[in-house]
Amino acid sequence: RAKVAFHTHMPYATALAMTEGDPLIFAGQTSLKFYGRTAFDRTYNGLALDEREGDRIALSIGEADVVFMKHHGVMVLGPNIAEAWDDLYYLERACQAQCLALSTGRKVSPIDPRVAEAAYLQMRVGDPESARLHLAAIKRRLDVEEPGYRT
Repeated sequence: RAKVAFHTHMPYATALAMTEGDPLIFAGQTSLKFYGRTAFDRTYNGLALDEREGDRIALSIGEADVVFMKHHGVMVLGPNIAEAWDDLYYLERACQAQCLALSTGRKVSPIDPRVAEAAYLQMRVGDPESARLHLAAIKRRLDVEEPGYRT
Protein backbone atom coordinates (compact mmCIF):
# COMPACT_ATOMS: atom_id res chain seq x y z
CA ARG A 1 0.00 0.00 0.00
CA ALA A 2 2.93 2.36 0.59
CA LYS A 3 4.71 4.04 -2.28
CA VAL A 4 7.54 5.35 -0.06
CA ALA A 5 9.31 3.88 2.98
CA PHE A 6 11.98 5.71 4.95
CA HIS A 7 13.95 3.74 7.52
CA THR A 8 16.21 5.69 9.87
CA HIS A 9 18.06 5.55 13.16
CA MET A 10 17.22 9.11 14.21
CA PRO A 11 18.48 9.67 17.77
CA TYR A 12 15.27 10.59 19.62
CA ALA A 13 12.98 8.11 17.86
CA THR A 14 15.57 5.37 18.29
CA ALA A 15 16.00 6.26 21.97
CA LEU A 16 12.27 5.79 22.53
CA ALA A 17 12.39 2.46 20.64
CA MET A 18 14.88 1.29 23.30
CA THR A 19 12.63 2.06 26.27
CA GLU A 20 9.99 -0.07 27.98
CA GLY A 21 6.39 0.26 26.91
CA ASP A 22 4.96 2.00 23.88
CA PRO A 23 7.41 4.53 22.44
CA LEU A 24 5.05 7.51 22.04
CA ILE A 25 3.07 8.69 25.03
CA PHE A 26 0.90 11.14 22.98
CA ALA A 27 1.46 13.87 25.51
CA GLY A 28 2.58 16.67 23.19
CA GLN A 29 0.70 18.31 20.35
CA THR A 30 3.22 17.25 17.70
CA SER A 31 2.89 13.61 18.73
CA LEU A 32 -0.84 13.77 17.97
CA LYS A 33 -0.01 13.84 14.24
CA PHE A 34 0.73 10.14 14.74
CA TYR A 35 -2.20 9.23 16.99
CA GLY A 36 -3.57 5.87 15.85
CA ARG A 37 -0.92 5.60 13.12
CA THR A 38 1.93 3.83 14.93
CA ALA A 39 2.94 0.24 15.44
CA PHE A 40 5.70 -1.24 17.57
CA ASP A 41 7.77 -4.21 16.46
CA ARG A 42 8.79 -5.53 19.88
CA THR A 43 11.20 -8.19 18.57
CA TYR A 44 14.83 -7.46 17.78
CA ASN A 45 16.52 -10.27 15.86
CA GLY A 46 19.80 -8.61 14.97
CA LEU A 47 20.60 -7.31 11.51
CA ALA A 48 17.95 -7.74 8.82
CA LEU A 49 20.10 -9.69 6.39
CA ASP A 50 17.48 -11.91 4.82
CA GLU A 51 14.03 -11.62 3.34
CA ARG A 52 12.33 -13.37 6.28
CA GLU A 53 13.29 -10.57 8.66
CA GLY A 54 11.96 -7.98 6.22
CA ASP A 55 8.71 -9.90 5.90
CA ARG A 56 8.42 -10.14 9.69
CA ILE A 57 8.92 -6.39 10.10
CA ALA A 58 6.42 -5.68 7.32
CA LEU A 59 3.81 -7.82 9.08
CA SER A 60 4.33 -5.87 12.32
CA ILE A 61 3.32 -2.64 10.56
CA GLY A 62 -0.25 -3.70 9.83
CA GLU A 63 -2.27 -0.63 8.87
CA ALA A 64 0.11 1.81 10.61
CA ASP A 65 2.19 4.46 8.85
CA VAL A 66 4.98 4.43 11.43
CA VAL A 67 6.69 1.45 13.02
CA PHE A 68 9.08 1.73 15.93
CA MET A 69 11.50 -1.21 15.79
CA LYS A 70 12.69 -2.32 19.23
CA HIS A 71 16.39 -1.54 19.85
CA HIS A 72 16.72 -0.40 16.24
CA GLY A 73 15.00 2.66 14.77
CA VAL A 74 11.86 3.63 12.89
CA MET A 75 10.26 3.21 9.50
CA VAL A 76 7.75 5.67 8.06
CA LEU A 77 5.47 4.76 5.16
CA GLY A 78 3.69 7.19 2.90
CA PRO A 79 1.85 7.66 -0.36
CA ASN A 80 4.60 9.95 -1.70
CA ILE A 81 8.01 11.36 -0.78
CA ALA A 82 6.65 14.65 0.58
CA GLU A 83 4.21 13.05 3.03
CA ALA A 84 6.62 10.36 4.20
CA TRP A 85 9.41 12.92 4.67
CA ASP A 86 7.10 15.32 6.53
CA ASP A 87 6.04 12.51 8.86
CA LEU A 88 9.66 11.53 9.44
CA TYR A 89 10.57 15.13 10.27
CA TYR A 90 7.71 15.65 12.72
CA LEU A 91 8.12 12.20 14.24
CA GLU A 92 11.66 13.08 15.30
CA ARG A 93 10.44 16.44 16.69
CA ALA A 94 7.72 14.66 18.71
CA CYS A 95 10.23 12.12 20.02
CA GLN A 96 12.67 14.89 20.92
CA ALA A 97 10.02 16.73 22.94
CA GLN A 98 9.07 13.52 24.74
CA CYS A 99 12.70 12.71 25.56
CA LEU A 100 13.14 16.21 26.97
CA ALA A 101 9.96 15.86 29.04
CA LEU A 102 11.09 12.46 30.35
CA SER A 103 14.51 13.89 31.23
CA THR A 104 12.90 16.15 33.86
CA GLY A 105 12.19 13.05 35.96
CA ARG A 106 8.58 14.14 36.28
CA LYS A 107 5.67 11.99 35.10
CA VAL A 108 4.62 12.72 31.53
CA SER A 109 0.85 12.71 31.35
CA PRO A 110 -0.86 11.70 28.11
CA ILE A 111 -3.58 13.75 26.48
CA ASP A 112 -7.12 12.41 26.91
CA PRO A 113 -7.72 9.96 24.02
CA ARG A 114 -10.88 11.77 22.84
CA VAL A 115 -9.01 15.07 22.63
CA ALA A 116 -6.00 13.35 21.04
CA GLU A 117 -8.14 11.82 18.30
CA ALA A 118 -9.98 15.08 17.63
CA ALA A 119 -6.68 16.98 17.35
CA TYR A 120 -5.29 14.28 15.06
CA LEU A 121 -8.28 14.64 12.76
CA GLN A 122 -7.86 18.42 12.71
CA MET A 123 -4.19 18.03 11.76
CA ARG A 124 -4.88 15.55 8.95
CA VAL A 125 -7.15 17.92 7.01
CA GLY A 126 -4.32 19.83 5.35
CA ASP A 127 -1.53 17.28 5.72
CA PRO A 128 -0.87 16.41 2.04
CA GLU A 129 -0.60 20.02 0.90
CA SER A 130 1.31 21.06 4.01
CA ALA A 131 3.77 18.20 3.45
CA ARG A 132 4.30 19.18 -0.18
CA LEU A 133 4.94 22.82 0.77
CA HIS A 134 7.28 21.75 3.61
CA LEU A 135 9.43 19.63 1.26
CA ALA A 136 9.44 22.37 -1.39
CA ALA A 137 10.71 24.85 1.23
CA ILE A 138 13.51 22.46 2.23
CA LYS A 139 14.49 22.01 -1.43
CA ARG A 140 14.66 25.81 -1.90
CA ARG A 141 16.84 26.07 1.18
CA LEU A 142 19.14 23.34 -0.11
CA ASP A 143 19.38 25.09 -3.49
CA VAL A 144 20.76 28.16 -1.68
CA GLU A 145 22.92 26.42 0.94
CA GLU A 146 24.10 23.43 -1.14
CA PRO A 147 23.88 24.46 -4.82
CA GLY A 148 25.26 21.18 -6.19
CA TYR A 149 23.21 18.78 -4.05
CA ARG A 150 21.02 17.66 -6.97
CA THR A 151 23.91 16.52 -9.16
